[in-house]
Amino acid sequence: MVRIYTLLYIYTFFALGAFCSCEPEAIDGGRDMRPVEGTYVIDYTFEGTRTSTRSIHQDQPANQRISSLTYLLYGKDGESKESMLLKRREIPDISKDTKWPLKRETMTWGQREALKDTLEQGMDYKVVFVANIDSSIVKWTADGTPNGTLWCPLREAESFSAAYLQLPVRPFTDSDMFYLFTSSVNSEDKGADRDHPYNCPVLLQRVVTRTDFFTERLPEWDMTIKEGKIEIPDTVKTYFQPALIPLYSKLIMGGTDAHIFNSAKGSTTNLLNAMKEAFSAEQKKWTPTDPTKTDSVNTAAKYGKYAGGMLTISNNLDQDPTPIISVLSGKSAIPLVGSLLETSLRNGSIQILWKQSWRMDADHKTPTTQAEVVYGSDSGANRIFLDRTAKAGLSTSARIPVDTTYISELQGFSHRFEGFSLISYGLPGQNKITAIKWYASDGTTHTLTQELQTNQGGNEWYQVTYRPIHSLDCLGNPNPIPVGMVCDINTLLPLREMLPKEGEETSAWADEEVEALRAAMIGLLNTDDFKAYKYTAPTSDGTGETITLPVGVPDLSADDALQINSEWKVEKHR
Repeated sequence: MVRIYTLLYIYTFFALGAFCSCEPEAIDGGRDMRPVEGTYVIDYTFEGTRTSTRSIHQDQPANQRISSLTYLLYGKDGESKESMLLKRREIPDISKDTKWPLKRETMTWGQREALKDTLEQGMDYKVVFVANIDSSIVKWTADGTPNGTLWCPLREAESFSAAYLQLPVRPFTDSDMFYLFTSSVNSEDKGADRDHPYNCPVLLQRVVTRTDFFTERLPEWDMTIKEGKIEIPDTVKTYFQPALIPLYSKLIMGGTDAHIFNSAKGSTTNLLNAMKEAFSAEQKKWTPTDPTKTDSVNTAAKYGKYAGGMLTISNNLDQDPTPIISVLSGKSAIPLVGSLLETSLRNGSIQILWKQSWRMDADHKTPTTQAEVVYGSDSGANRIFLDRTAKAGLSTSARIPVDTTYISELQGFSHRFEGFSLISYGLPGQNKITAIKWYASDGTTHTLTQELQTNQGGNEWYQVTYRPIHSLDCLGNPNPIPVGMVCDINTLLPLREMLPKEGEETSAWADEEVEALRAAMIGLLNTDDFKAYKYTAPTSDGTGETITLPVGVPDLSADDALQINSEWKVEKHR
């Protein structure tokens, strides 16, 4: 079942469990509670221990997270300089009915007796509590299968310095993560003797670390072919469009990637050059040597100034292309973005990544059920010692259920992420991830190859999020697709702002001259020579005066035209 939860940062402290190498110590219910001379009673108390943790599932209470509790006592026996195992004891009555933290008033009688010991005065001890290693309860097996041979995660337990917890073959669950408490104890620490017991508070802490892995699941798209083309649902276009907006911005804002801007500017320049030529031709008709034309000198000068005005406007656009960018940034952009959207979604690499995001078989019907993490150079941490140091030697994690979904709002759209929680050992500098493998129930495998490290220590919580299509880059525009861009002529060519005003320079333009030039330009747009620009007169309210410019939009359907950038984001939870 897919579980949906809000990622929370919850603290907890637990005890570590099962041990196999020595026989459990029997507890004599009738033993004399008064120790012999030269000894003292140590009383282990759990009062004040926190009972919440960053569990895999939300709001799992402590009694469901601790399945067994094991007590280990190490000491220097005789001439030995090494702390050797002296006692091992299973704390009884650990179950879903256990009240945490373990307080005297809520303990069972067996727990009260087991959480005491008699030690020798002046001797150095190492006290250890571990949770969830008792294979008779947790059912740890050598091969990780339910019916395999029972196996103890605590290895080399005879020596404190050599003892370590081996990472199990099967993945952890909420009820069997390892938790550890260690403390050095000597009667002189607290002046303990026969008449003065030693109180040892136990603070249980998780030794494993948690890493959540999530990949974005893109909307369903069966890619049905109709009339020779793959159909693109509106839901897919709507979801994908935000990824195109940053690319479109680069295509219109100048620079080496500004293919749309360059095309729009070229079309504008072509229009201005055509008008300049038309005005120059008209100037030649009104030459001063023509005796049949009255006012020829003034008329020729007028058209000559119009032609010069076209050149001035063109030069000004070279210096400040803001009017072109304004047009490209407004509603005129809709057909241009639409063309980019259509061709990019027909890109073969985009379609492959889209399918892979489902992590399904060829028929898109078998969902992923498990995943595993691959480590480079056997760098996965697989041993943690009682002093909390860790060592590496693991190449692949256990297969983990893919059972988590969360929804994130990105750029105003809901994005779905699916994944799993890896419970492992933290070891900064190691755990060098090289790939994540996803397994479907029919045996289909999909591998995401990526080198990354979280550099987690013990008892930390990180999240790794993968987005297969995070951003796009255009690699060129060799075969542009012509798109008609309808634009407001007064936004594209604000004549008054682009021509010098009176008093600015000798070739100044009076307001009346600007209006006359504008009328002359509209006159040209209404001739057959300029009908390709599809001039539309303004409506009664003065708006809607437009022309259509041909703009070359990159064809992103070709793999060599589009660079797809994925994102691997590593975050530490608070």
